[in-house]
Parts: sequence; structure tokens; C-alpha cells
Amino acid sequence: MKRRLLLLILIPLLAILALTALAVGILRAANISDVTLLESVIGQSPAARTLVTYFALVRLPLQLVFVVVVFLLAWLVSRVSGRLAGWLLRAAGHDSAPPPVDAADVVGREMATLATRRRETVQQLLTGFINFTAFALALLLAAGQFFSLSNMAIVATVGINAFGFAARDYIGDMLNGISNIFEDRFNIGDNVQIFRVGDKLEGVIEHITVRTLSIRTRTGELINVPQGEVRTLLNYTRGSYSGVDVIVKVTAADLPDAMAELLALAQDAPALLPECIEPWSVISRDGTLGSAAEIRIHAKAQYGYGAGLRLRIMMLVEERLAARGIAPA
Repeated sequence: MKRRLLLLILIPLLAILALTALAVGILRAANISDVTLLESVIGQSPAARTLVTYFALVRLPLQLVFVVVVFLLAWLVSRVSGRLAGWLLRAAGHDSAPPPVDAADVVGREMATLATRRRETVQQLLTGFINFTAFALALLLAAGQFFSLSNMAIVATVGINAFGFAARDYIGDMLNGISNIFEDRFNIGDNVQIFRVGDKLEGVIEHITVRTLSIRTRTGELINVPQGEVRTLLNYTRGSYSGVDVIVKVTAADLPDAMAELLALAQDAPALLPECIEPWSVISRDGTLGSAAEIRIHAKAQYGYGAGLRLRIMMLVEERLAARGIAPA
């Protein structure tokens, strides 16, 4: 009972203190004289003049309370920024459910998946922007309690120049990230390959910010790549198909029979392998004829199904060639 009574007394007092601190802090940040406003509100009575005289003693504690309150509000905004981003997307009309898609409509399913990934990407970026705005505004209001606007402008100019020189790589990453986002080069869930100086990185995008990409590699590692390094990118998820290559090695004596079997099998491939969208092509790999020959099968798979189709083609070719008594070289 005593604890509940104490809370009933403290909560209104804390609310009044927070509101008073907010009023004083906003007036200070706006460079408005709080003493003049206070005099116009409470009048010129002796008690009012005494309050005005000693108001400077309580101004600093109220400003400190204001700093705590604005950062607390920024933290609360960051906790619900994901929901705010979703609400903004719904208000902008970007949250409509995709139309029903027939299970056999592969292109329709992929387009619906792409739209879902794009929305998730935009929501993550909007969430990050809300968080940045909330804390930047809190920092600006907090600094305004102790510096005038003119002094803050001078300090900001010097700080921006120093920051621009010292963090040019950081700024370059952000500018390149903004460019990548507006050009819609990739989304969350896309399977990509990034060509960097000296190596290349392949994996699935799990998280995107303006400055970095988080990519999960095939071996399970999560690698953060600066957006400034994403210049040459191969996106396996985009496009109408994924290319699949399978190399078949046979002896020179079996080459005619193997070619005949592979060409005949190519016409049946779309029916036997649903991921194969058209008959594959059979070509020579290097044009060299010796004791053994290499035949290259090039097929088009529904994008995102290339790896599985490659394995199924290998199994199917091995089975058909073995049935005709053709052994791999």
C-alpha cells in the first residue's frame, strides 16, 4: 500500500518535472529568453520577482533533466522504429498484399517474392533512418542547452570539415550505399557475388544499411561488406533464368553416340526436369580432339534453382549414358 501510494505521488511529480524541463529546454534551444516569458506569465508580484531572481539556480538542473528526457525519448523511438517504418510504408501504400498466384506460375511467384524482399529492404533502411534522425535530433537539442545557435554553426562547420577529411572512406561508403539503394541493385535475400580487389565474395544478403551489407556465405560465415566496395556485383536472383553448365568427358570413340544421346535427351529435359525452362545446348568446351573429348551442356534454369538443376542433370546424363554403355573418360 505504501509503495503504491508513493508511486501515485511520484509519477505526477516526475511528469510535471519532465514537462517543465522540456519547456525550458525547447525555449533554450530556440534561443528564446525563458526569464522574459516567465515574467510575462507570472506577473510582477514580490513572489514572482523572487522566483525570477532565483530561476537561474534551477535552470541548469532542468536543462540536465531535459537532456536525459530527450535521449530517453530517442531511445524509446528506436525501440519502436521498426513498427513506425511499417506504418509509414502502409500509409504510403507499399504494404498491399500481393495478388494470389497460381502454384504453377513460376514467374508470378518469383515476382511476389521479389516484392516482399524489396519491402523488407526498404523497411530496414527506413528503420535505420528513423533511429539516426531521433538520436541526431536529441543530440542537437542537448547541445543547444549549452551553446548558442551561432556558436553551434561555427563548431558544426569546423567539425564537418574535419570529419569529411578524416572519414572520407566512411562518407564514400554511405554515398555509394544510397546510390545502390535507389538503383535497386539488390534486396535482402538475394544471392549475390561481389568482385573485390584480389578476391570475390558470394552469399545471401541478410541485412542492409546505408553503409554496409551483411552477407551469409555458403560456408556459414556472416561478413559485413562496406557499400563502397560493392561496385561490380553479380546478382543470381535477378533475371529470367540462371545459367547452368555441366561438363561431360567421354572417350573419342564414344563421342558420336554420346552426342546423339545428349541431343535427344535435350528435347526431353524440360519434361524430365521441371527447373529446366528449355532444351539445353550441347557444345564443345575447347575444340580439342584427343583420346578423350569434353562436351559442355549449357542449360537455363529458373533463377534461384541453378545449383539443384546442375546436380539433377549430372544424375540424368550419367544414367542415360550408362544405359547405352558409354562410360565417362
